[in-house]
Amino acid sequence: MAPQCPSPWLPVLTLAPAKGPTLQLLLLLLLLVPAHPQGLPGIQGANPLGGDSSGEDDPLIHLEYTGGEEDPSEEDPPGEEAPPESETNPGEEDLPTEAPRNTQGQENSAHRERKGDDHSHWSYGGDPPWPQVSPACAGRFQSPVDIRPELAAFSPALQPLELLGFELPPLPELRLQNNGHSVQLTLPPGLEMALGPGREYRALQLHLHWGAAGRPGSEHTVGGHRFPAEIHVVHLSTSFTGVEEALGHPAGLAVLAAFLQEGPEENSAYELLLSHLEEIAKEGSETWISGLDVSALLPSDLSRYFRYEGSLTTPSCAQGVIWTVFNQTVQLSAKQLHTLFNSLWGPGDSRLQLNFRATQPLNGRMIEASFPVGVDSSPRAFETVDLKSCLGAGDILAVVFGLLFAITSIAFLVHMRRQHINTVKGNVSYHPAEVTETGA
Repeated sequence: MAPQCPSPWLPVLTLAPAKGPTLQLLLLLLLLVPAHPQGLPGIQGANPLGGDSSGEDDPLIHLEYTGGEEDPSEEDPPGEEAPPESETNPGEEDLPTEAPRNTQGQENSAHRERKGDDHSHWSYGGDPPWPQVSPACAGRFQSPVDIRPELAAFSPALQPLELLGFELPPLPELRLQNNGHSVQLTLPPGLEMALGPGREYRALQLHLHWGAAGRPGSEHTVGGHRFPAEIHVVHLSTSFTGVEEALGHPAGLAVLAAFLQEGPEENSAYELLLSHLEEIAKEGSETWISGLDVSALLPSDLSRYFRYEGSLTTPSCAQGVIWTVFNQTVQLSAKQLHTLFNSLWGPGDSRLQLNFRATQPLNGRMIEASFPVGVDSSPRAFETVDLKSCLGAGDILAVVFGLLFAITSIAFLVHMRRQHINTVKGNVSYHPAEVTETGA
């Protein structure tokens, strides 16, 4: 959410009778009054798309705020807490323990087969419920959650995030895999992020959650509104040597999350991933792709975000995870979203779609915001992307009132001018010309 929109109202001017140059000065001042409110900071405007992350983003102030219940098309999948048979390696989808070595694009068939088998033990929308697979999934502080901006607490201590080493060279190549529940890109060592002094993390992997045609599939929601997709970049605290050690410990893991929505142009950063999905269409398959700029997959504005403590969103559902959900979204073209929705296959030869968990209760948790959030800021903060933002509405109001003031001022000046002319005429004495007679 952006700060409240600057007021579109022009200053109220009290006009008093004046004469001569004073009137001209008054008219000049009226015409110089700004016709629109001051612009919002550039970080909140959607930049041109295609290319870097700075051109792929759209602030949440352009998104629809529905408030209350979701649209029926945005329902959570029934029985989403659904892991079958036996427990898998905890959080395997979300947390690879280490980056694999580069195999120059050669397929690791044994690993691919193992991944497919492991991930067949739980699913979205199946039975039994997830708590039977991992009791932690019934914990009190689970993720994802519904973010209510008007209830978020502004925390000045939340500073802009700094990402180091996220711009990767083409080599070594990175492993991209279909693990049966998502598409996952394993990241090499060296990608560092800090949540504050003494709270350093290193990135492990990133993956996506998405919906289907006409059915958005982000995990987190904002005021009940679900977005088409969501990206997660998973990090491990440098205080721990491995994921298993960090699981369940407060702040042992941290996830950066951003919403994906439809935009008018192709996102070239995401195309580096999406163009390879057909190579990993089958569950358990993998491929190797060139290194890329991981930061380009995130919003350009890393200073405005929501923060809370939750859990992994897949079994083992381990708690103690620090979530950072960015206020700004990332735009993909309609074609790219279609590719994401329809390219991969999951367990049982079913299309891999709607791979998101239902939102979980806060149970007393406080969601913090790194920027001031007004009580009435939510509707402005989540207007539909197809409409003008509150700044555009302010512009229109300002122009209308500016014109009204200008017309009123001109009418007043014309009236004063006529009064002045009538007054001057009333004070003039008429003297007929004297005729001097001259003799012939």
